[in-house]
Amino acid sequence: MEVEGEILYLDEIQDFIPDGVSPKDSAYLAESYKKQWITRTLMYKNAYNNVGNNEDIQKLTEAYRKELIINQYQQQLIAEKLKEIPEATITQYYETSKDKFLLDECIIKGIFIKIPSSETNKAELLELLSNTTDEHLENTMRFCTQHAVMYEFFNESWTSYSKIGSLMPETIDQNDPALTRGTIVQEKEGYSYFLRVTGKCDAGKPKPYEMIKNELRNILLNQEKIKFINQFQQSLYNDAVENGEIKYFENE
Repeated sequence: MEVEGEILYLDEIQDFIPDGVSPKDSAYLAESYKKQWITRTLMYKNAYNNVGNNEDIQKLTEAYRKELIINQYQQQLIAEKLKEIPEATITQYYETSKDKFLLDECIIKGIFIKIPSSETNKAELLELLSNTTDEHLENTMRFCTQHAVMYEFFNESWTSYSKIGSLMPETIDQNDPALTRGTIVQEKEGYSYFLRVTGKCDAGKPKPYEMIKNELRNILLNQEKIKFINQFQQSLYNDAVENGEIKYFENE
């Protein structure tokens, strides 16, 4: 199709429509895209006729083009020259800065299981939860797939205590020492609830290293990017001065 000398090709519309879309939705998206394209084309033509290709727009366009090229070049340099942050560097940064990364709420690791109260293997489950070795965890998972109506294994990932605590029928204060003394069992309306906490970190304490490792890596990487680009720019300037590439003109 053509509007005001501008042409829209079929492949542009096809690229816009995601794979797997039904024929009905595909037709709707195609019509929406065409309408939007026509509207933007007409808006541009009207704007150009009324505003024109004035000097201010030319300057802004050129400045934006330069920034795009510079940014693309910087990203290329960073990809080629900047190395991955070593694990030891991340660990050291955590140890010296962890007080800046404090928890807003209590977090825990552990296992939550809900089974019918009529289940006869409660003693077996308590025995399994008493030990969180890989073998016991595997057996516990097998038990859950056979008998549990609901379960959550978060023994390897820190999880908000409020999220897990809300699954228990009776509220357990996050400061209750019972949380870390073994398996808590509660009964209500024909179901038994089991909560085994294997790790706990209170609100106001530094976030665990494994929880923010990627965040710390990104912080250090951004610092290295800024440092690298600043040094590169300074090197370009120094070389230009040394090689006499900068010329100054003074009014007489």
